[in-house]
Amino acid sequence: MEHSYLLAGPLLLATYAWYVKAPKISKDRLPPIIDIPPEDIFGRPREAYGEALATYGPVIGVRRKGNLEYIVNHEYARYVLTCDRLFSFEQGSAAIMNLQPIMALTEGTLFRDLQDFVRDGIVARIDEIVYRIWPLFQRDAKSFIERAAEGIKTGQHPSCFDHFRGTIAETTLILLFGQDYVTHRNLEVVEEVSNGMAELTGQYQNFSLIGKYIPILWIVYTWIKVMLVSIPFGFMRTYGPKVWRDIDRYQKIATSGETAPEDEPRNVLYLIVKTYAPPDGSRIGVFRRLYIAILLLCLIFAAVHTTTVVSQWVLYQLAVRPEYLGPLREELSRVMEEDETGALRLTAASLRESRLLDSFIREVMRLKGDTIATMRYTTCDVPLGDVIIPKGHFVTPMATTVHENKEIYGEDSREFNGFQWAEQNKEAVMTGPAHIVFGLGRFACPGRVLAINEIKLIVLSLIGRATPTLLEGKFTVSDPLNTVTQPPKGTLVMVPLEKPYL
Repeated sequence: MEHSYLLAGPLLLATYAWYVKAPKISKDRLPPIIDIPPEDIFGRPREAYGEALATYGPVIGVRRKGNLEYIVNHEYARYVLTCDRLFSFEQGSAAIMNLQPIMALTEGTLFRDLQDFVRDGIVARIDEIVYRIWPLFQRDAKSFIERAAEGIKTGQHPSCFDHFRGTIAETTLILLFGQDYVTHRNLEVVEEVSNGMAELTGQYQNFSLIGKYIPILWIVYTWIKVMLVSIPFGFMRTYGPKVWRDIDRYQKIATSGETAPEDEPRNVLYLIVKTYAPPDGSRIGVFRRLYIAILLLCLIFAAVHTTTVVSQWVLYQLAVRPEYLGPLREELSRVMEEDETGALRLTAASLRESRLLDSFIREVMRLKGDTIATMRYTTCDVPLGDVIIPKGHFVTPMATTVHENKEIYGEDSREFNGFQWAEQNKEAVMTGPAHIVFGLGRFACPGRVLAINEIKLIVLSLIGRATPTLLEGKFTVSDPLNTVTQPPKGTLVMVPLEKPYL
């Protein structure tokens, strides 16, 4: 107790000195703080934020979920997303996704490590990976269409989202851990982990009144539920013992020097172990193993949830735009290749040739209504035009102003033009100042290559067998503020083709 009193005086003096000496930003240089009612923020964010930016200028402040967030329009979107020295991706993403404790434990390296392992373990092997996972999508598409045909008769239509979330979960298991991990229980746990991490990172927060209006209570409850209950008693209990043993086994393989590179295990867990194996040959420690588990949890969430969501957006848009199906099916017939048995299949090369589908996916992502999904955090007081954004605040571009910019897309910028990108030879994975769905700059989503390939496999394997339609002919947006990780709401019905393409 004595020590606390002794420290109190110097601490107060230091705080006072900082306050006196710290440069102040005059009020007329601060962006205007706009009071947008919560019902507009959560119910009509595109209109509410858009109107505020149009009225008060290219930079505004808005209070949401207890935070003051600064919103910029298309003029400053590129600068905010690419100048990480001033606008931190790591701090912004960790805070908005409720991952600050994990970032603190990993000393801020989490997102960079995830990028490295996705790039080296997945993107670099994408041709091999697509060849390996194609049969899974073929199998599950056929199974789903059979169930859908029964559903048309009974009126009980199966969930396309749930079905293909299972497919992507199996793909994720194989890529991260290897074929030996594929069991029914392990697949269930992967889906549970994906849902748990989605909940932890705030993907369902807007559906909760407490999440909207008492966010700190919601965050604490969710952390306890997911990190202290769901993860330990689900993922850790099911995967923990085998992963622990495989870390030891992979470390021996990586450090022995007796295995040729082509004979090494072809999964991300091995790459992680190889990267973290101590050079002196000592055993990987407990804390490093826990960090490996955290990396795997984040990769599971990123690989399963968001990819499944975007695939549903594409299928729902196809259901309301049937005029695109004919050209896409013609393209499917043209790009399929023969395998060694003479059977037709899709490969990474043939998916790259699917220019029309690439374009359609890109247009769906441009216009599905993204608002303020990509977050940054100011590392200092940042001048931006006529205003200064103070240090230590969230900053995000209003994605709609970028994706519907009339200077780029013309007066009909909100009109859907599904094949326009094929003419410009721009793939769905490409980022740019006018297309920030996957972010921009060095922190653009590293997993987008795998995600787009999986979305293509889902879409082509389904439209090659059936025609997507919607019950009652329409769908609604389930969460207007968060279209990135929430699928549209509606009943997708797949009507089998008399003569399937696959």
